[in-house]
Amino acid sequence: MIRLLYLSQAPHDVSDDEVHDILRSARRNNQAVGITGVLVYGGRMFAQILEGPEQAVLRMYVTVMDDRRHSDVRIIQVSPANEQIFKDWSMAVIKSNPMEFQHIAQLRAHRMEAVHAQAFGETMREFVAILNAHRVSG
Repeated sequence: MIRLLYLSQAPHDVSDDEVHDILRSARRNNQAVGITGVLVYGGRMFAQILEGPEQAVLRMYVTVMDDRRHSDVRIIQVSPANEQIFKDWSMAVIKSNPMEFQHIAQLRAHRMEAVHAQAFGETMREFVAILNAHRVSG
């Protein structure tokens, strides 16, 4: 099992309706192959964490690379995983101001260095906390 984080850009600002279309498709496709994760978006930026069986996650990433709604698709982090942090979400979503992607920016800044497993894990746990807080309040 692996966990993969990638960043990409959309050709234009992404509407909530477009994100809901992406989510409907992702939830249906991910559930069939055992992938879970979260999509963080804001403005023209996407950050997505995919986790699950290695081959399924890598195939899904290739599908994303071929999707015209994304450009400049870049893997920021890939790490082995013993369990799925986002096991409750076939695909969750967090809408964020692009300037608030600070944790992802830190991971991106260090992507050419050794794996920063602790920083990556902390970012994933923060996303889960945001999702759980939204689940309780929304």
